[in-house]
Amino acid sequence: MTYATISTEIWKIRLPNDWSQRDCSAEHTVYFESTNHTKGAYFSAWCFRDDPRSAREILESFRRVELRSLHEMPDCTWEPVGEWNSDGPRFFVLGADFLDQQAHYRIACHLICQLPWLVRSTFHDYDCTDHEISKQFFQPIIESLQIHGADAF
Repeated sequence: MTYATISTEIWKIRLPNDWSQRDCSAEHTVYFESTNHTKGAYFSAWCFRDDPRSAREILESFRRVELRSLHEMPDCTWEPVGEWNSDGPRFFVLGADFLDQQAHYRIACHLICQLPWLVRSTFHDYDCTDHEISKQFFQPIIESLQIHGADAF
């Protein structure tokens, strides 16, 4: 698979070449989708320059909202199938993987924080008939998400 680097002033990621940006109704959010409409990803960023909370506290508050939002989705029954986290010297990551087996729908929620920035991303597989194949497809994409040097802001 070949990838293209998508870069904003705040973050960058490597997405498959056949993905393109589509309209998104959520404010301050960008959406990319595969040509065949079976996979997509949403990205949004927040600045916490004057927030007294630690990066971990900010991530945890976003995680709680993510979980609540998933469980409020109509006609979906989400089963948690994985989670990950990482603490670096300057950045923190939290992620969770959810599957609605009956609907063949997978969402991987990935949060990365390098203060003052937090990037929220969700990766959607709308036709997830095999969780392992979906994981293998999205893993290099998710791992490629980076926040540009926070000091540049």
